[in-house]
Amino acid sequence: MTADERRLLCPTCGMMIPIPDGTRPGDMFECPNCAGIMLRLGEKNGEEVLLPVQMISCPSCGERIPIDEETPVGTAVRHDGVDYVLTKEFGAFALEAV
Repeated sequence: MTADERRLLCPTCGMMIPIPDGTRPGDMFECPNCAGIMLRLGEKNGEEVLLPVQMISCPSCGERIPIDEETPVGTAVRHDGVDYVLTKEFGAFALEAV
């Protein structure tokens, strides 16, 4: 590890992980320790943080779509020309056709 390597706390596994070179706020990448967990570089109280991103499946085509925990339920999501509304039950996001 170089002295200038950026590392931040993964909110899922609790480990300090390296931030890929060139990563800017809003960019997503996988945690090297967590299986299939996507993270988004964000900001909280003026400091860089990693935010967990849930990947939900489109009910029509099955493509995985990233949704942040901060995205409010009821948010309109348009995918492949179809309008959906974001729902959340039992801690999991889903899309329902409008």
